[in-house]
Amino acid sequence: MIKTAIKTLGGAVLLALLTNGAAAQDGDDGCLAASEMRDKDVKRHAAVLGASSGVCLSDLDFEENGLKWQITIIDNSKQPNGPTIYLLHDNENAAFDTALYSVLRYGGKLIAVEAGDSRQFQGQDPNRNFGMTKKATATCREMRKRPAPLFTQFLLDLRNPRINFFLTLHNNANGHSGNGGSGGISAARKSAVMTGMMTEVAKADEDDAILLAGRKPFDQERRAKKAAAFFLERGINVIYEHVIPERNDCSFSNYVVLNDLGEYFNIEAEHGHVAQQKAMLDMLMTFHRIRVRNKSIK
Repeated sequence: MIKTAIKTLGGAVLLALLTNGAAAQDGDDGCLAASEMRDKDVKRHAAVLGASSGVCLSDLDFEENGLKWQITIIDNSKQPNGPTIYLLHDNENAAFDTALYSVLRYGGKLIAVEAGDSRQFQGQDPNRNFGMTKKATATCREMRKRPAPLFTQFLLDLRNPRINFFLTLHNNANGHSGNGGSGGISAARKSAVMTGMMTEVAKADEDDAILLAGRKPFDQERRAKKAAAFFLERGINVIYEHVIPERNDCSFSNYVVLNDLGEYFNIEAEHGHVAQQKAMLDMLMTFHRIRVRNKSIK
């Protein structure tokens, strides 16, 4: 365990892992074979995750607030300086497929919560579990036990700090309640928190969008307006989340924005829309001028 942890974690989290009895299996090089991983999503892609792929696979465990978290890491050892992608819901297969595509094509790593193909982990939504103090998490009704400093710092310390933005991938259900659908995210709707913007240059599904987040209303966020214009002009829907402390829900977007950690991006796509999610990811990489490392990955 120590060998794998040292390769991937910051010192503060390594210390916390050791004192909390965390476990991580490792081979001679600190990496596991795909067949040894517990994550079914990894096993689905075993054919492209062999020794020649240049990736390091690892399982990491830790316990906090009575929850024994399980984390899957896929790290491109040959091209480590790409983006870090967070996958917080284990029932979103298109998001996993797109994230793996990114790691192999652009480098970097993916960090996935392993929850047995469920959205929640032992009754806790991982995307409602970010917060370091009781005061900061006081408004978070979907957080079972508050706060969760180890969970929060653990995931932050896994990130490549050379990349100046945060990236998550999610999948959602078709449509939204306002138009007869069952989803909760749509670029065709607006609420007190979310402002959806449908592109006018292409026919795009309302469920496929790049989500931005900021402290100010959209029309006051210069960088968000610039990013939105870039994507809308290229046929990609945009959703802007206005984050304020009084409505903090302990999601990853809220934590990143309220703590001024950097720009936050979430690529949302309907379940099964792998091609659409990959296309949005490619455009996001173009926006950030991140170059392709392996052109053979399609």
